[in-house]
Amino acid sequence: MSGSRHTTPGPGRKPGPEPEPSDRDLIQQLRAAYAAGDGDPAVCELLYRRHSAAAFACARRCCRAPQDAEDLVSEAFIRTLQAVRSGAGPRDHWRPYLLSVVRHTAIEWRDGAGRTLLTPDVEAWCSPGPDGDDPQRRLLDSEDRRLVARSFQALPERWKAVLWHTLVEDDCPHHVPLLLGITPSAVTSLAFRAREGLREAYLRAHLDAAADERCRHYGSVLGAVIRRRGTPRGRGLVRHLAACRSCSRAYAELLDLNAALRAGASGVLVGL
Repeated sequence: MSGSRHTTPGPGRKPGPEPEPSDRDLIQQLRAAYAAGDGDPAVCELLYRRHSAAAFACARRCCRAPQDAEDLVSEAFIRTLQAVRSGAGPRDHWRPYLLSVVRHTAIEWRDGAGRTLLTPDVEAWCSPGPDGDDPQRRLLDSEDRRLVARSFQALPERWKAVLWHTLVEDDCPHHVPLLLGITPSAVTSLAFRAREGLREAYLRAHLDAAADERCRHYGSVLGAVIRRRGTPRGRGLVRHLAACRSCSRAYAELLDLNAALRAGASGVLVGL
């Protein structure tokens, strides 16, 4: 083709470096090594180098003390490797599983010996609701996950990208602007709009499924209540939430989603 470039190296030119293996390739190598009765230190080292920065960023967002964050990352890597050795653990992508282990380990340590002081947002997120339910587990119920997935997919591509990089990948704040081609201040503004957009899309998904006109009326008010982080006001709304299981559940789910987004809980998006 006219104007096309040859990709084969010319005389005296060396081919470019081989691309690094994917997480899936490395995990398969690791499983094979464990099945043979031995580990693979080189694979473990590569996985650590590839994902440790994101793990430390996640741990620092969970813990108040830097030493707790370091211990947390080490423990999370060990637990993830143990999961792979036992036949469980990640299959295709290492990072989402690792970050989930970081958060769950932080909560476990806080609940056990009290050795980990969580940041206020994460502390609020992992606290049981008034009915004793785990908010993270409740939000990840299949019905709720379908609404979150539908809401996420309805967002503009740039909103989805910034949520993915800041919540799931937990990329370094200095790295996200390079990935998205915008300034750091623009990332902050875009992430705020994306989180607000996800809340609104989630509320719209609930309203679309509502058959009752009163649900659609009062449901539209819930978004403003959540944004103010307040409690429902007005006799009509309070009475409706007391009588309507669907809207009461939507209100609780919006509170959970709001807390999850503030705490950076990647579990709400992993696997969507």
